Amino acid sequence: MTCFKWIYSAVFLLLVVTLVSGCANGRLTTVTEHPALDYEITGIPILFFGFGTSTPITPNLSLTAAHVAKANYDKVIAYHPECDLALVESDNSVQSFSSLGLVYPNDKVQTFGMNFTGQVLRGDGAYHRDLMLIESKYFKACPASITDAPIQDGMSGGGVYNEVNELVGIIAAVARKGDIRLLNGEPLPIERVSIFVALNFVRDWLDAQVQSYYGAQVYRLTWHDSKAQGQILADNHLGKK
Repeated sequence: MTCFKWIYSAVFLLLVVTLVSGCANGRLTTVTEHPALDYEITGIPILFFGFGTSTPITPNLSLTAAHVAKANYDKVIAYHPECDLALVESDNSVQSFSSLGLVYPNDKVQTFGMNFTGQVLRGDGAYHRDLMLIESKYFKACPASITDAPIQDGMSGGGVYNEVNELVGIIAAVARKGDIRLLNGEPLPIERVSIFVALNFVRDWLDAQVQSYYGAQVYRLTWHDSKAQGQILADNHLGKK
């Protein structure tokens, strides 16, 4: 856990959420202006072809969902021990990188990921809360951050961005709203359930993996808190001590 304040509300589920695949769970927009993303081929193209997305964060590293990394051809640098998240090696030398940030309940967010043809899709919505999915492989010990911004197959590993275009999470899954039952019996009053891994939760792990990868070169990811007037939580330095 990081030293700065934890800003996500956590509740527990009584029933397991069934993660589903298929069509989009809401209206998505095809866009030509978007944050840096990469198309990830998964499976064996001749026999079974799948795809996902990865999100560049340094000149050599990208984040994606662990379930995408396990099936694609990138070199995996590390899997998070609890979350559906992986750090993979990628040539991002021509990419620009978003600052990493925080998201607060009811903040507007946008989801970005790729479709089958490599077009970038955007979903618009809001971040609501975190849920602990007590019978889920990836979310029984990792908060599932809930947004009503739509997503679809192939967007897993894409980015979730806050209102000032900071990367705040990585898209993981879709859940059926009707399968959710909170312990206190309250329904989840949102139109759809899209799940992402909030980077705030994995910040210590991510910082450590980036430092380990670059070795003698010091590379610190840039983290901001937009609610604190863009306060820089950590600076980005490459090749400096």
